[in-house]
Amino acid sequence: MRTVTFVRMTFEVGVTERHVVEFYFSKFWGGVKITVDGVVALRTVQLLSFSVVKRYNLTVGTSEQHAVTIEKRRALLFSAFRQQPVRAYVDGTLVAEGAA
Repeated sequence: MRTVTFVRMTFEVGVTERHVVEFYFSKFWGGVKITVDGVVALRTVQLLSFSVVKRYNLTVGTSEQHAVTIEKRRALLFSAFRQQPVRAYVDGTLVAEGAA
């Protein structure tokens, strides 16, 4: 059985004003990086967390704005050894899923 230690998701946002959002999470280092059209929108490292759900919210677009929410869930105990599902929503609609 192979253990997945990171997740990378890429999805498109917008109809007339198109953008590519990429989410990367490393379970080993706790690093999160979100890029929009190749430009880093958020970069953080989280080594300790007491919440089981972490949400990253950003607005994508200028003339055609969309609310993007990326939600990462983890188990309360031994989360480094369990699967951590990640879901991406655009304007409240699920557009991508992955797991680390």
